[in-house]
Amino acid sequence: MNGIKASLQSFIATLHTYDYILFAISGALFILFLILAILLRAKTAISLIFVLLSFIILVAGPIVGYNYIHTMLYKTEISELTIKRLEFSEALVIKGKLTNLGKQTFHKCTISSKAYKGATNFLEEIVLPLKPFKRMSILKIEDLDINRSLEFKMILEPFTYSKEYNISVKANCL
Repeated sequence: MNGIKASLQSFIATLHTYDYILFAISGALFILFLILAILLRAKTAISLIFVLLSFIILVAGPIVGYNYIHTMLYKTEISELTIKRLEFSEALVIKGKLTNLGKQTFHKCTISSKAYKGATNFLEEIVLPLKPFKRMSILKIEDLDINRSLEFKMILEPFTYSKEYNISVKANCL
């Protein structure tokens, strides 16, 4: 229960003014389309379309809008990525540069990496990244101005996987 409460509090802490406006507009459109459906209840087909549209707006509007707003405001780029497996220890070193391409100064960045098995067919290319065998995240609490870069280094250990593998690295900054 505490985990859910903590994740909800961290989500609310990341909300921007634009997010609150988006949620308010989505709620208002939901109520508007439901009122229209009630007023047009004599025309069953149109009323049903308004009810379905209102629930689609209620669910999809905030999700799509939130993702769009945060990709525009907090856009990042990871470059100069090097991945090296150490010879005398069971570790993998990942180095790179994180650049702020967004419209706001970042104060906190979480850089995450996942290691997953190499794919041999199309279906595995979709499924295997969803089930990594090794994860690592680092938190950088540092101001990063617009169009500035920050170097990072992470170590995945113990890394004992000897077959073909893929590494994905992503950043989430606020």
